[in-house]
Amino acid sequence: MHRSSFVVVACAAAALGSASCGGTDTDGDNGPGTSPQFSVDSQGGVFTAVDGFKIEVPPGAVSAATDLTIEHVEDTREGAVGPMYLLGPEGQTFDKPVTLTLPILVELEAELGENTFLDARGFTAPKGSEDFTPLSRHEVTAAGLVTETTHFSNFYAGMVSPTVLANQHYFPKAIAADDAYIYFASGGTEENAPADSNDGFIYRVKTGTAEAEAITPADPDPTALWVNDSDVYWASGGDNDPVIPSAIRRVNKASLEVETLAEVGYLLSLIGDESAIYFGDGDGHNIYKLALDGSDGGEPVVLAADAGKPEHLAQDAENVYWTGGKATNKVYKVAKSGGEVTVLAENEAEPTGIAVDAKFVYWGNAGDGGVFKAPIAGGEKTLIHQGGSMAGLAIRGSTLFSTDMSRNRSVNAHDLESNTTVVLALGQHFAWRVIAPEGQDVFWVNGGDYRFEGQIVSYQAP
Repeated sequence: MHRSSFVVVACAAAALGSASCGGTDTDGDNGPGTSPQFSVDSQGGVFTAVDGFKIEVPPGAVSAATDLTIEHVEDTREGAVGPMYLLGPEGQTFDKPVTLTLPILVELEAELGENTFLDARGFTAPKGSEDFTPLSRHEVTAAGLVTETTHFSNFYAGMVSPTVLANQHYFPKAIAADDAYIYFASGGTEENAPADSNDGFIYRVKTGTAEAEAITPADPDPTALWVNDSDVYWASGGDNDPVIPSAIRRVNKASLEVETLAEVGYLLSLIGDESAIYFGDGDGHNIYKLALDGSDGGEPVVLAADAGKPEHLAQDAENVYWTGGKATNKVYKVAKSGGEVTVLAENEAEPTGIAVDAKFVYWGNAGDGGVFKAPIAGGEKTLIHQGGSMAGLAIRGSTLFSTDMSRNRSVNAHDLESNTTVVLALGQHFAWRVIAPEGQDVFWVNGGDYRFEGQIVSYQAP
């Protein structure tokens, strides 16, 4: 750990009272140097450094003249998005909170768009300790993080790393959740990967742990999941091989008995409700419905033809929504009871993830990186966020979550009321599907750049 001093270019604010500053600047080689020293009294003061670091001491924070120091600590911590500072005297306390502005200086592959900010927080720990804890206040701008403290020690601006629930999996694809478990499909780990590299398993992992268990035998190319109270349903891709047919299967959560419900096409997507499941066929370009009570004779019914490559589905009480991918570059809806298909958007750039609320349908484009919305009743689209190559979407309340597979490889939270975006995580290895169950964390799938690099992660977000 190296420390260097720096010159403070502004010291004191007349409105806050008197302050004096002094100190010695080093030559920038991280060699020995004297920290800048400032004297502040009961009237308070403001001190701003060259890199944007700032201390605001309010009137009444100290009762007598007090010397304060700043050291720039050259210590790289995981998730750090700015430098670390040791403020002294170590352990100095204040009668009122002191406001700190910690500059955000992280290098990004792509600049953040307008009204887009990192989910940065202030962290602190005593000198010599590695036990950093987050500060309660974190107001983020494009340039820095504003936080506050009543003591002096080490401080830096950083992002909370996602919690890994399952690691080193072979290209996990699908994810779903209930109140107890996260379920996902992957090609396994190095220890249990099937001999056929296209086969995989359905796993479950209890939230708060990192011990995933396979709950099915090896299955050809499991690609999509949906969960109800009793069962886990999945789309078995079948490798798009006529010898190994694609199928809808389910496994009972209690008995772990597996049942095949239907064999059709090359299945890419799956959702459901209390009465039926709905799935997309990338081979026949159809959207299917299968009643869970067997009222349709146990056979899938075509809800929509010419559906493109329906890899992403969403639903509300009345309709099923999907994106056609680059096969059609359209966004659609159809009533669950059947009927005419409505095109909600066309001439899109490879639309992918999709979500819906009471008024709007939302989708992301892999081709142009846009996240858009349009009224479910029909109307013009609106750009919500400009990213790089969007993949999955999920919505909870007034927050829309998205994954971006290029540029900063980010996972984002878009506040639909304030039209701001918060970047929850950077540098994710091909974040694909994302889910946001009510009352839980946000979960997503990192496919990984190479074999056995895939992860299932969680993040505590609004």
